[in-house]
Amino acid sequence: MKSGSEESFDLAAYSSPEPKKGSLASKLFESASYQPVIDTAVEEIYLALSNHELNKALELTDRLLSEFPNFYLGHMLKGDILSLKAGRPLTKIGDMPDVPKGKQEELTELREEAIARFKAVKDRPQRDLLPAELVELNDDQRYVILVDTTRSRLFLYENAFPQPRLVTDFYVSQGKMGAVKVREGDKRTPIGVYTITELLPKEKLTDFYGPIALPIDYPNAWDKRLGKTGYGIWLHGMPKHYVSRPPKASDGCVVLANQDLLALKKFVDIGSTQVVISERLDFVPIDVWQSHRKAALRMVDTWKKDLEKGFSKGIYHYASDVKIDGQGLIEWQKNQQISNKSFGKISIDDLTVMRYPSDKDMMLVSFRQEDKLSGEIRKQQYWMKVGTRWQIVQEDTFKL
Repeated sequence: MKSGSEESFDLAAYSSPEPKKGSLASKLFESASYQPVIDTAVEEIYLALSNHELNKALELTDRLLSEFPNFYLGHMLKGDILSLKAGRPLTKIGDMPDVPKGKQEELTELREEAIARFKAVKDRPQRDLLPAELVELNDDQRYVILVDTTRSRLFLYENAFPQPRLVTDFYVSQGKMGAVKVREGDKRTPIGVYTITELLPKEKLTDFYGPIALPIDYPNAWDKRLGKTGYGIWLHGMPKHYVSRPPKASDGCVVLANQDLLALKKFVDIGSTQVVISERLDFVPIDVWQSHRKAALRMVDTWKKDLEKGFSKGIYHYASDVKIDGQGLIEWQKNQQISNKSFGKISIDDLTVMRYPSDKDMMLVSFRQEDKLSGEIRKQQYWMKVGTRWQIVQEDTFKL
């Protein structure tokens, strides 16, 4: 991670006001492990309020607002703190009397943001828990991004071989209508496993999207299988005069504060970094995670060994309604004329296994395969648990 004037200049164009030397933002950017600036400050304010330390909470809020005067949630929190200091009890967050009708929706959105941010502090997964969605990452996958739409959080994980390690997490906004995108224009954020396909610089964007945008490949193969439609789902920032948005504010994209997006960019490998978007990530103890991983690796290994014995043996692992390269099983067998052919020894490398988000009975498996029949290929398989058996319901092959 860069530090010094170059990083400060990069950030300065998309924050208000410019982080000065020695400011909260510059200190955090210079640290070895980036922590979201506003998230960190809001957490400190929340903890101070929880401990009834009103003077400390007010001091922290004033400091935050001096650095980010356009952080409207901070102004609302300051109003609540001043009310408490004056002895006026609060019935809810943002307890403001006589709010004009035209401002009530804006106040509701600020309350929703406050609740999302405070819940992130209260319900933050313990460090010794691991996301069940990340079963196995290949050696070239240095980082993976997980988005939890219920928590309004983005988690960045590092591949620490073999288990993932949390680097940091960010507050994010999602679609105005929530998650589970089905069709174009429904203003929902998709659920699934995606790949960041490109980096759009600010020169190609309007101010609305912030300093950069990171498009993902929605709809993916499984989305298309389910008939889902739409396009243009990005991870992006926000206009210069904004430093935060409500939890549900986009047309389906995942939106971060600009300084957080710029920090996240440093961990992204275009065309490789995956984004797992879930309604609710499942964090489990390490022994449970290890058990899931062992079972998944055994599942893939059994498929490989059976396929080496011939497709008549390997077919056991394919569901009757499987789609292989867009074809049904019988059609694919006929076109490939594979029934009496031998794969010989099958080599599998670069294996990645992910439990499909929001579905405990589905996994996405991808790997590089080499054998005498197929040559060198990359495969992507969707496995689904049918009764007590795991079977492949979709398989796509890509020549290398």
